[in-house]
Amino acid sequence: MQAQDRHIWRLDTSGCYSFKSAYTALFYGAVTFEPWHRLWKSWAPSKCKMFLWLAIRNRCWMDDRLSKRGLSHPDKCALCDQEEETIQHLLTSCVMARQVCFKLFSLMNLANSMPQQNERSFAEWCRKMISRVSKEHRKGVNSLIILGAWIIWKHRNACVFEGVSPSLSTIWSELKNEHSLWCM
Repeated sequence: MQAQDRHIWRLDTSGCYSFKSAYTALFYGAVTFEPWHRLWKSWAPSKCKMFLWLAIRNRCWMDDRLSKRGLSHPDKCALCDQEEETIQHLLTSCVMARQVCFKLFSLMNLANSMPQQNERSFAEWCRKMISRVSKEHRKGVNSLIILGAWIIWKHRNACVFEGVSPSLSTIWSELKNEHSLWCM
């Protein structure tokens, strides 16, 4: 007597095919971004959310990506001129970004939660920052983090492409103006 052939779906412990197991298998090995819901459900405009999504995934065109493609680029960070320019540096360990964060979060008594000099991951810093805030304030604080990152990015671009000099007072003024627009 011959045994019947049997199909076994190896991507599910039951051995049975399901659409859910196939969909899950599609993303094996993919890079995940745990706080996606905080990003997409914030009060920030869509263009800012999209920028941050790209920044967290290291997809912004900065010195590190431009040099890989042989395109002209600044040697150091356009704002602090101290380290190689990467999006993670710009948003976490750049002296200018840290000053903006300190000033912004001091207003909410969260200055002790600002990024540290050795911080290397913006997403990880955001996760730690949000965990220190009460649940009812998380959406607002998350929106302020996005606002700060957006304004720093815009100021960096003005420095690189328009020849503007890095200025904390300019960043702060732009941040307050943009905050007023977001509140409308």
